[in-house]
Order: sequence, then structure tokens, then C-alpha cells
Amino acid sequence: MSFLDDKKRKKNTRKPVDNEHIQHAEFIKNCHLKLRLNSMKIGADKAWQNHCSDDSLLKNYSNTMHKLASQFWDTNNKNDPLSCRISWISNNTLKYFQEDYLHEIIREKSLAQKFNVLWDINDLTSIPKNPFYLLDVGSCYNPFQKYSSFNVLPIDIAPAIENVVKCDFLTVPLDIELNIVDNVCQTLPISNFDIVVFSLFLEYFPLPKQRYKCCEKAYNVLKPGGLLVIATPDSSHASYNSIIMKNWKISLSNLGFWRIKYEKLTHIHCMVFRKCSLKQIPRNWLHSLNIKNNIEDLITIPQDSRNYGKTNETSKTIVQREDDDIVANLFSELVNV
Repeated sequence: MSFLDDKKRKKNTRKPVDNEHIQHAEFIKNCHLKLRLNSMKIGADKAWQNHCSDDSLLKNYSNTMHKLASQFWDTNNKNDPLSCRISWISNNTLKYFQEDYLHEIIREKSLAQKFNVLWDINDLTSIPKNPFYLLDVGSCYNPFQKYSSFNVLPIDIAPAIENVVKCDFLTVPLDIELNIVDNVCQTLPISNFDIVVFSLFLEYFPLPKQRYKCCEKAYNVLKPGGLLVIATPDSSHASYNSIIMKNWKISLSNLGFWRIKYEKLTHIHCMVFRKCSLKQIPRNWLHSLNIKNNIEDLITIPQDSRNYGKTNETSKTIVQREDDDIVANLFSELVNV
């Protein structure tokens, strides 16, 4: 067999894998689109409730995401680890706790003075100890379990593997203690986690207010000085959706978060938000901007700007194609995350 024949044979053997990858991406896209359209018809809360009660759909969704991650994304990461969202999150959270923690406390104290907030906290020098308590929301297959520096609580509305706890983060109550019964989370503890991770999670929700509510809950379960890490897909140029990312920073500042790290990878935005010990610091910064918009509506994604309200068949086709371009292409391109 010649070199060219062998190369052609190898290329042909990859085609079914690529086609499978695209089919998985299409399925994910259709799930998101169905949820978005249903939220317009019956309201976001009812649509989400119906979605979470569709066990068959959720099982297919989790299995599909697991396949995309384990068979495509992780495989490609071996060739380009710098584009991996999991590695990025691990590296930056560990750097914060091991190198930057005290520096960020000093910076917060300086910000308190700058924005006229009384600094009345005396003892903030106790650095959280390794392993750090990490809540992985929308975990699917628990990708952080391989890191010894994290004590991981992985949760998902439809776990793909047994050691992921079933939990709807949007609606789960908060309490003093963690309560898990038959691998279903009944309550999450307040001010208990060092890290909360939203990786490919917020874009699941059809409305900005639902995303805002999730970020608010993340604030409540984090310890002071804890981190909310968000990874959200976007294959556009780094500056193309910069206004959207700025609005996320503005919205989360109203909750008491200060963004300490942002980086645009090839197909994804990666952000680290720190829970300020004094919530009024980022809020005073926000007030200085004189924002007129409703803060709860600022955590938007590109799909939110699409006109889904038209009902004629031509418009339906256009709308669906637009959504295909955004969602299906994202998940088919996310081979390096």
C-alpha cells in the first residue's frame, strides 16, 4: 500500500466520527431551541419545569454531552491543552488560592476606600486549605475529579455518570447543611464552597433573569473571597461580543462579585469572579456607571437577540437557521474545549 493510499484510508475512517460529532451538536442545538421556544409560549418557569421533568430527553442530553466531551473534546485537548476549559479553570483557580489570595484582599481593601465603603473586617488572612471545595454545576461527567487539589461536588439535572448528584441548581433550596438523599440534592449549604464552576451552563437557560438567579445563588453558596468561574462558548473574534461580556461584569457586580480574570480562548470566554467580603464595593462601582438598564436582564447570549416571535413558515426557517449557525456550530467547533 502506498503512502497516499494509506493517508486516504485514514481520512475515510475519520468521516463517521466527524458525522457523529455533528449529529450530537445538532441534538444539543435542538434541545436548546425547543426550550427557548417553549419559554416564549408558556413562560420560562413553566418551560423549565417541563424540561426538567422530561427524563428521557434529559438522559439523551447528558449522554450526548458526555460523548462530545469524552470522545471529541478531551481527545483533541491532548494536542492543544492551552485551549482546554477544564485546564484553564483548574490552573487559574489554583493560582488564585496559592498565589493571589492575600493580594486580592489587599486590593479589595483599596477598592473599599476608593468607593467610600467602610472597611470593618479585621481577620481576612486565613487562606482556604487544599483541597478546595468545588461545586461543579452542570457537571455532566465530573471532569474535575481527576484533580487532587479539589474536593468536588458535581451536580447536574441529568447526571451522565453515577458519582454526579442529581440537582436543579436553579430551584434547589439553600440551607445550613448539604442534604443529599438517594443521590438527589435536597439542599445546598450557604457560604460553604471555595469555588463554583459554571462551564457551558448559563447558556442552557432561555432568559437572562434565570442566568442572573443562578449567579445570585452561586454568590450565596460561596465563602467570602470564593470564586465563581464561568466558561461560555463563542467562536467569534475576541472583541465581537465584548459588550455582552462587559454587561455580564456589570450584572454580577450588583450581586457582589468583582471580576479578577478574563480570557478569550479560541471558542470560549473564560471569566473568574471573586465574591467580595463587602458587597457594597462592586455595587458602588456599579452606581458610578449610572447604568439605566435593568441589571437582571444584562446576562445575555447571542441567541437572545434573535427574533423568535415571527410565526410564518419563511420566518421560522430563517430563525431556525440563525440558531443553527450559533448553537450547532458552537458545539461542533468546541473540539478544543
